[in-house]
Amino acid sequence: MLFWATFLLVSLCDYLSKDWIRRNFALGESRNILGSYLRFSHWSNSGASFGILQGAAPYLALVSVGCVILAILIYPKLRKGGPLGVTSLGLIAGGALGNLLDRVRFGSVTDFISLSFFAPVFNVADCAIVVGAVLMAVFFLLTPEGRFEE
Repeated sequence: MLFWATFLLVSLCDYLSKDWIRRNFALGESRNILGSYLRFSHWSNSGASFGILQGAAPYLALVSVGCVILAILIYPKLRKGGPLGVTSLGLIAGGALGNLLDRVRFGSVTDFISLSFFAPVFNVADCAIVVGAVLMAVFFLLTPEGRFEE
């Protein structure tokens, strides 16, 4: 259940935050949120997370579909490993679905989070994917062999 809750929550938060940005910011518009440290900047990204692989949206959409399907297939085997594994998988799958929905609807992904110390503009889905990948790495480092259901 934790996988599905995380997956749906990330997808929903990503969808709603991007929708809010598109409704309230013109493309290219920026506003300070926490001084100059955090800004919301409405950008359109035809590449991958953090602006890499620009123009590869169709291929990235296929990768996103594959990630979501793979996560759903892996989930039953990962359940036995505990909440860290299923949460990390839900974060990755939810983020992949969030960006996939944008690519299908708009041909690009809406990015809006801008930090003064980090050049790329990103979104909730990108955050979820990165945090999920880090947690998944920790999970695999800490999980002894044989904790997966056969």
